[in-house]
Amino acid sequence: MKTRYLMAIDVGGGSGRCLLLDSDTGATWAAKRGWTHPAAPGTNGLGYAIDTADVIKKLGEASREVLAMAGADPRQIAGIAASGMRNTTVVLDAEDHCLLATPNRDARALGEGMVLGMERGKEIHAVTGHWPTPLFLGTRLIWMKNNAPELYKRARAAFSVTDWIGFVLSGNMASERSQAGESLLFDLKRRDWAYDLIDSLSFPCALFPMPVDSGAPIGTLTREAAELFGLVPGITVAAGGADTQCGLLGAGAMADGDLAVIAGTTMPLQLVTDELVLDESGRLWSGLHVLPGRFILESNGLVTGDVIDWFARLLYPDAPDATLTLFAEAATSLPGAANVYSTFGSALFDGRVVGFPIGNLTLSHMITGDPSKGRRHIVRALVEGIAFSVRANLEQIEAVSGKKIPTVRVCGGMSKSTLFPQIVSDVTGCTVLVPPAPEVTSIGAALLAGVGAGIFADAGEGAAKVAAALREHRPDGMSAKYQKLYTGWRQAFDKRAETDKLVGDLLTAALFEPSAAATRAAEPSFSPRVFITASLDQVAIDEMSAIAQVRYAEWRTHAKIYDGGAELAKALEGVQIFVTEMDVVDYPAIHEAKDLKAIVTCRGNAVNVDLAAASAYGIPVINTPGRNADAVADLTVAYMLMLARRMPGSSDFLKHGQVKAGDMAKMGEAYLKYQGRELWRKTVGLVGMGSVAACVAARLIGFGAKVVFYDPMVTAEAGALLLARKVSFEELLAISDFVSIHAPAVEATKGMMNRAAFERMQTGAFFINTARASLVDDSALLWALESGKLAGAALDVFSIEPPGTDDPIVSHPNVIATPHLGGNTAEIAAHQGAIAIDQIKKLLAGERPEHILNPEVLEAFSWSAPRIEPDEKKREELSKNKRPSMTS
Repeated sequence: MKTRYLMAIDVGGGSGRCLLLDSDTGATWAAKRGWTHPAAPGTNGLGYAIDTADVIKKLGEASREVLAMAGADPRQIAGIAASGMRNTTVVLDAEDHCLLATPNRDARALGEGMVLGMERGKEIHAVTGHWPTPLFLGTRLIWMKNNAPELYKRARAAFSVTDWIGFVLSGNMASERSQAGESLLFDLKRRDWAYDLIDSLSFPCALFPMPVDSGAPIGTLTREAAELFGLVPGITVAAGGADTQCGLLGAGAMADGDLAVIAGTTMPLQLVTDELVLDESGRLWSGLHVLPGRFILESNGLVTGDVIDWFARLLYPDAPDATLTLFAEAATSLPGAANVYSTFGSALFDGRVVGFPIGNLTLSHMITGDPSKGRRHIVRALVEGIAFSVRANLEQIEAVSGKKIPTVRVCGGMSKSTLFPQIVSDVTGCTVLVPPAPEVTSIGAALLAGVGAGIFADAGEGAAKVAAALREHRPDGMSAKYQKLYTGWRQAFDKRAETDKLVGDLLTAALFEPSAAATRAAEPSFSPRVFITASLDQVAIDEMSAIAQVRYAEWRTHAKIYDGGAELAKALEGVQIFVTEMDVVDYPAIHEAKDLKAIVTCRGNAVNVDLAAASAYGIPVINTPGRNADAVADLTVAYMLMLARRMPGSSDFLKHGQVKAGDMAKMGEAYLKYQGRELWRKTVGLVGMGSVAACVAARLIGFGAKVVFYDPMVTAEAGALLLARKVSFEELLAISDFVSIHAPAVEATKGMMNRAAFERMQTGAFFINTARASLVDDSALLWALESGKLAGAALDVFSIEPPGTDDPIVSHPNVIATPHLGGNTAEIAAHQGAIAIDQIKKLLAGERPEHILNPEVLEAFSWSAPRIEPDEKKREELSKNKRPSMTS
């Protein structure tokens, strides 16, 4: 069996990717998994931790998925290599246990970086090409030595996340040179560790594995790694490279003078050079290409992609690909974005400084005009501002290198849009080349795997195959306008620095303010033991299992409901979180369950939990209101559509209308008799604005309907957030084409839809009830139907359930009736699972869950401290309380 596939593993800041490259055809397949990096304890909010077990698990999933996508046999994999974030740190002990693992955003070494920069910045930059900041392996090791000396003493090896992946795959330790060159401890001219510098910092030289070139074989895939990744042992594992430098290779930027913009989460601009070029000021970084004998000079627009993604999620929350939607709408605006200017995601790189990314949107609403078109101009300004940032950083590289750069490669996620590369071309005046696939980093790593496996003689041979078909953008008729816009933008950009520093100081001060949430938050390493008897879907179980030790015994499948007391207490031994639905959680069980820290009951009304007892022991109780809101809202809107389109009559016409094939007279009869209405421009009145009504309102917006509501407990402002207008009950009845009732069944609402209420409604309006039968006077409803006041009604609830077939309301031709099925969907377990996991995550993070029923306990709540024990008098009082039950 021919081995023709090459695998790349790419470890990014927010996700990981496995890519397969067919070395014969150049075809690629990629699978991706997302992750987050939790805040690290004891770092004042500056530090973040890589969950190494989660990373390996998800990369293993992605590996299996990409093999299936390509239809590849694991035995056809010739080689494997990794790329990953630069400025990461992994420290292992002698047993290969992880002592420290940080992503690139980790800034715990802020103080150490500032001190080292002030004392030795120029000296260190002259050797390593980098000014000391908190982002590097060197400064993090100083932090570790100062703040975690016991861990530091155990350190056996320190390297990048890429090198750690190589070790996981092959069992051999090596430091790939492009990554080592980003460590603050590597001599770029000698292409070896700066041992004199390492000595002066009192680090043991043995801590740093032997440097190797990118593409060099470092071993073969171990049996254990093969099982994790769904591969076979013995595959060649090659040294990969730093993500940006792998991106250069994947984009074909290999010759002296080639420059690429890797527009991903961040936006580095790297120039390829034959000789080492150092910026004497220390602003720019220098480093090593993954091609032996090549160097790079770097400026950086910093967190551009992160900013674009943030705005995309803000402005297009319901879009399946929010970022692509942002670029698509930006293209509908004109160059200059109707005089809106943005510096969000724009930065002129200075490698000596670390600070918060701060941006500005500048506009005059009097000039920008029609607010209904404003969003397109704002997103266009975002894209243009980032393109201006490309030029500013390009000019910085040209000034230091002395090279004029006529051609720029643009790759990474932002290159998926044709708009961004074209604007970059117009703004810079350069020809812009775009590789056919945005995953250039992973492709570069796959090419290095091919070198290690002997598929390619060198990386250049492979790159020529996959980076040949470049899309070209040249400056067009808008270039002159963009040159003028850039001049003004740059002047404003340079002058904003002082103001941004003031804002940055405010943000820094806020970062160090004491937080109540931080004191309540669990340690990142804390994995609570969770016992679940509620019905949850597999997605929720998997998500819970990622953060906790889960025991799942769903009450239906196990035919088991705990009735409190000693039996439940025994089941809760060692359990910190109990997720229930039907079990009775009474005082005796709570008293005896010494480890219990939180209770989640998957109900709208937590009648099965003794709330007073839980509160007395400091145990938060959380419920899951609205778990069936989507289900009932779907049915409500379906009712509206059915009534508007005159169903069931129109749907029964062909079934029961004695129609013969081709009878056009009957077709004409149906056309006249069953002409329907649209929801567009109709007014829908919602009586009550709880969870179900809010979901109904959200659905109706897409139909172009106007939504009004009446609810004395909900403010006009709260309703406005749901895109609904608050009116009086009387006005709602008078102006609504559809009246849908969602009020609670209490004494004050009993029979609120009486004859007087129906008389106030428009003639020909529709009425819907998916809430409670007690809200409606049946005789009044029947009068409204028979008199023609109502054109129809749809009902899911009845005073006697189920009603008889001969019930005068049920049998009325203009009534749609269903037997209380509104909340009866297969997805209820998924909904309550999603709510439960969300609330548990917030509690673990120290935040206040929205659905906590006893928020007063949070003031003294702690995951690590012993729970509150009430005194004897309080326990006696609790023992006399009414016992909770499974039903209300």
